[in-house]
Amino acid sequence: MRSLCRLPPVLLLLTFASQIVLVHTSALTPWKGGGFGMFSTLDHGAHRRVTVVVDAPDRSEAVAIAPSLEEAEARAANCPTDRLLTALAAGIAARERRYDRPVSSVTLTVWRTEFEPVTLRASDRMLRTFRYRAQ
Repeated sequence: MRSLCRLPPVLLLLTFASQIVLVHTSALTPWKGGGFGMFSTLDHGAHRRVTVVVDAPDRSEAVAIAPSLEEAEARAANCPTDRLLTALAAGIAARERRYDRPVSSVTLTVWRTEFEPVTLRASDRMLRTFRYRAQ
């Protein structure tokens, strides 16, 4: 019975620790994964974005993310892991092919808006670039 009373604080500490690790190793936004850092930073979904470049033998262009892929984009922007970026890039490649546009690779770049502490001037910082080879 006594050990059951300790379970909630232990689970809370494990969640807290895992979020800190993911923020530093996977670029997880502090607002996600438990939200323990949400009051200490402006680094959240509204200040992150993903840019897309589609390449093919006769083509290299930036493309907009379709509304049907916005949820996948938000997930990848909030935590740009290989798995989430692969899912987004595969969706973009599939959509390009549905519209008969050639695609050999998709390059995703995740950006975070940062603000200078004194002037509050905004600037973009690249978090990660990911290249997906379409098959």
